[in-house]
Amino acid sequence: MSVSTRDTLHLLLLTQTQNDAEQLISLIRNSGSATRAQTVTSHQQFEDSIRATRWDVIVADPELDGIDFSELINQVNRLNLDIPVILAPRKVDPMLHETALLRGGAGMVAFEESNTLVLMIQREVQQLRVRQDIRVLQIRLREAEKRCRLLLESSRDPIAYVHDGMHVYANQAYLEMFGYDSVEELEGMPVMDMVAAESQGDFKAFLKEYQGVVPEGRVLHLTGELPDGSHFPMQMSFSEAMYADETCTQLQIKREESTQVLEAELDELRIRDASTNLYNKSYFVERLTRAIDQAIIEKSYSTLMYISIDGFDNIKRTVGIQQSDEVIRAVAACLSEHAIQYDITARISDEAFAWMMPGRQPEEAQQRAQTLVDAVAGLLVDLEQQTIRPTISIGITLITDNSPAAAEALQQAHNAAEAVSEGDRTGNGIHLYMPEDEHQEQEIRKAEDELADAVRTNRLKLLFQPLINLRGEDAEHYEVLLRMPDRDGSEISAGDFLLSADISDELKRKVDRWVILHATKLLSVHQRKGNQTRIFINLTGASLRDDGLAGWVQVALKAAELKHDSVIFQMTEEDAVRHIAPAKRFCYQMHAVGIRTAVSRFGCELSPMDLLEKVDLDYVKIDGSFTQELENNSQSGKVLKQLLGDIHERGKKSIAPFVESASAVSSIWQYGVHFIQGYYVQGPQAGMTYDFSDEDAGG
Repeated sequence: MSVSTRDTLHLLLLTQTQNDAEQLISLIRNSGSATRAQTVTSHQQFEDSIRATRWDVIVADPELDGIDFSELINQVNRLNLDIPVILAPRKVDPMLHETALLRGGAGMVAFEESNTLVLMIQREVQQLRVRQDIRVLQIRLREAEKRCRLLLESSRDPIAYVHDGMHVYANQAYLEMFGYDSVEELEGMPVMDMVAAESQGDFKAFLKEYQGVVPEGRVLHLTGELPDGSHFPMQMSFSEAMYADETCTQLQIKREESTQVLEAELDELRIRDASTNLYNKSYFVERLTRAIDQAIIEKSYSTLMYISIDGFDNIKRTVGIQQSDEVIRAVAACLSEHAIQYDITARISDEAFAWMMPGRQPEEAQQRAQTLVDAVAGLLVDLEQQTIRPTISIGITLITDNSPAAAEALQQAHNAAEAVSEGDRTGNGIHLYMPEDEHQEQEIRKAEDELADAVRTNRLKLLFQPLINLRGEDAEHYEVLLRMPDRDGSEISAGDFLLSADISDELKRKVDRWVILHATKLLSVHQRKGNQTRIFINLTGASLRDDGLAGWVQVALKAAELKHDSVIFQMTEEDAVRHIAPAKRFCYQMHAVGIRTAVSRFGCELSPMDLLEKVDLDYVKIDGSFTQELENNSQSGKVLKQLLGDIHERGKKSIAPFVESASAVSSIWQYGVHFIQGYYVQGPQAGMTYDFSDEDAGG
C-alpha cells in the first residue's frame, strides 16, 4: 500500500536542532511527499554526504555556528552537482537574501514560515526533476537525430529541407533526381526552380496560402522540371522539420503514376469518419499532438473545443439508433459550415466532436463557439415520426506551450463541456476551461464516493507479490497489494488513495478490514491445497488507532480457519512514528496471540533505530530507494550495509523491495538480507501462483 519509492524525496538538512529537522520532515510528509532525510553539522560531513548520496534539495540555516552558507554552495559547485540549496534562517535579512541568490542559492525563507518553506522545497524539487528529464531527453534527441540522418541519407525517396523557399539540405536521391552532384550546389537555390512553369502559379498560391505554417500531410500534385528541361508529374508532400536548430519544411517528392492518385484518395478516406465526413479521432489526436508541439517550439497557439450533443442517450432511446445517426449528421454538417480554412473538425465518439482553431484568441474562440451553439439550437432534424431539436455543449481549452499531452488536453476540454450541464443547467452553452475549475472539495468527495462504492460492491482487487527467502526458510511469503479499477479501465494503486489525507479515517479502516477479510479467505483456500504460505497485509495509520481491530482480526482468522502465524501485519515507518503509542499497543496485542508484525519504508527517519527500540516488530522492509540507489551509486552500498547491520543486530528479519536486477541481488546478498521482493522475482499477480520450488536457497 505504499507509494512508489521512485518518488522518495531525498532531503539533506543543516538545522539548529534535531527537533527543527523532524518538524520540517513531518510537514513535507504531511504535504504528500515520501521523504528520506539526513542531518549534518559540519562542512566535512556535508561534503561526505553529497559525495555519497543523491540529494534532491538541501535546506540549511545560514546562522549555524561553524557553517558558512557560501562554502556550502561552493562545495556543491566544486563537485558539479545539481542540488538546490535553500536557506532557512530564523529571520530573513534582505541583504543576506540578495547575497545568497548572487552566490547560487535557490532561495531563502524564514524557518517559521513553514508552509512557504515546504512550497519552495516542492517547487525546487519539481524544477530539478524537469532539468533531469531535459538532460535525458537531450541525449535521446541526439541519438534520434543521428538515426534520422542515417535513414535520410539512405532513403530512396527524394527529400529536401527548405527554409524561406530556399534549399538548405537534400539527400542523395533528391540530388540524383535533379542532376546535382552535391548539396553545396543546391544550397540557396529556390525550390521554385524545381517546378515547371505551368505549375508555378499553383505552387506560389499554395506557399502564399499557408504563409509559413506547414499544413502537415498536405500533398500537391505538380509538374516537375529536370535540368535538361524535361517535365514529369510529381507529388510533393510537406511536413515540419528542424535542421541546424532552425525550423524548416521537409519536402518529399515522388514521381506520380496514375495509381498514386488513387492511393492518395484512399489515404484521405482512411482519416475520415464515414458517416459525417469529418476527420476521425486518431487523425485528430495526431493533429492535436502536432499543434501542442508547435505551441512549445514556435509559440504558435491554438484553441481546442470539445462538442457534445446534449441528452443524446435520451434521443437514441426515443428515435432509435438508426434515426439518431441523422441527428449526428445534422450537427456535423452544421459544424463543417462554421469551420473556416485551417480549422480541423473531427468526430471523436458517437455523439461528440472536436474542433481545433489555429491561432485563435480566447474571446474570438468563445464567440465562434457561441455562434455554433446558437446555430445547432436552431436546427430542426425531421425524422420519420418526429422532429428533433438538438442542442450542444462546448468546452474550450487553449493550446499553449504550457499544455499537457493531447489526451489530457482533450480531457480538459471534455471536463469544460461537462461543466455546461452541471447543477441545474441542461447544456446548450459554452465553458472555457480554467485550472481552478478542478474544485478540490468536489474532487475529494468524488474520490471518497468512488472508493466507498468500490468497497460496497467488492470492486477492489487484490494482487500478490512473492518474497524470496535467501536464508532457506520453507514457508512461502507474499505481500498483499490493493488496486482499485478506474473508470478508464486502468488500476489505481492503493498508495494513491489510502495514503491521502483527503480520504476519511473511517473509510480507510473499512478498506483495511475489506483487505483482511478477503485476503485471509483466499489464503485459507490456498493453504488447504497443502501450501505453507504466509501473507503480509498492510495497515493504514487509521487502523493502528482502531482499538477494536485487534479483536476483530482474531475473529476473522478464526472464521478463515487460519493459524495466527499465517498473517503478518505491516505498517509504514511514517505511520508507526507518527502514531507511536497506538503502534506499540497494536504490536503488543498481536504478539500476545502469536501474530507477527512488520514495518515498511524503513530508514527514512533521522534516527530510524529509535522505532525498533520502542515498538516490537518482527520484520523490517527497508525503503525501496536504498535498493534502487545500488544501481547508480556505489557509495550508497555503505549506507545500506550499515542500516541492515543495525537491523540485524536487533534481531529483526530484513526485506529488500524493488529488486529489479541480478546485480542488485548480488549486492544485497552480501549484506545478509533475509528476503528480497521486486520485479526481478515477479511482479504482483492476481493469485498466489509463484513456484517457490525453483528458488535456490543459497542465492
